[in-house]
Amino acid sequence: MRKPTSSECFARDGYLAPVRVLDVEQADAMAGRAYAVLGVDPAAPGPSSAYPSAWHHRWRWAYELASHPAILDLIEPLIGPDIVLWAMACWYKEPKSGKRVPWHQDASYWPMEPNTTVSAWLALGETTRENGCLRVLPGSHRRALAHAAVDDRTSWFATGVPEVDETTAIDLAMKPGEIAIFSEATLHGSEANRSSSPRLGVSFRYSPPTVRFLMERWDDPDRIRTFLVRGEDRPHLNDAIRGEPPGDDRR
Repeated sequence: MRKPTSSECFARDGYLAPVRVLDVEQADAMAGRAYAVLGVDPAAPGPSSAYPSAWHHRWRWAYELASHPAILDLIEPLIGPDIVLWAMACWYKEPKSGKRVPWHQDASYWPMEPNTTVSAWLALGETTRENGCLRVLPGSHRRALAHAAVDDRTSWFATGVPEVDETTAIDLAMKPGEIAIFSEATLHGSEANRSSSPRLGVSFRYSPPTVRFLMERWDDPDRIRTFLVRGEDRPHLNDAIRGEPPGDDRR
């Protein structure tokens, strides 16, 4: 029997994981840079007040990580040879953090036409069920779900999908340097970190250049910039928000 391709698995399940893109030494080096931006001592990790988004606008190491060929090689079969990087975020949970991310579909938050995005969530430290690893619901990308206000002080997000049947949910426990790829419609979230270890990861968002960003409808437009990281931008729909890669910060 023929083994399904990565594109076929992604179309069926809405995600691919885990896939190794960095070796452990590379992941550790990136973790060190991330902790420096967070202002956190990895030997005694506590809370951080650092802005978690758009690091690739400022830090060359973050831009190079977001445009790493091994990651783009995973994205290309899913959205085509022309790839636009438009967002990055750090997802850090200190030990015993009570914060959780409710079940949600990213498309519900993003004013784009069409809303075609593939997210890459890269583990920079070990992620486990105990420290609040990413969770996905296979097949949930096939239909849009209603989001509602979340009445929970532990929620990282103000809205999410209520009353989710978690019977088939998958805990994406990953080693440093492993990545999870999922679509804009894949239902995902994470529980609180109840362990004594931090959870550290970063996410990148990629779309084809045929996507138009409706910037007048974004609540935080400054974090949205488009960077052509592979191929060509023929439509030029988002030239007004085109970003420039940062210089070599040597940090």
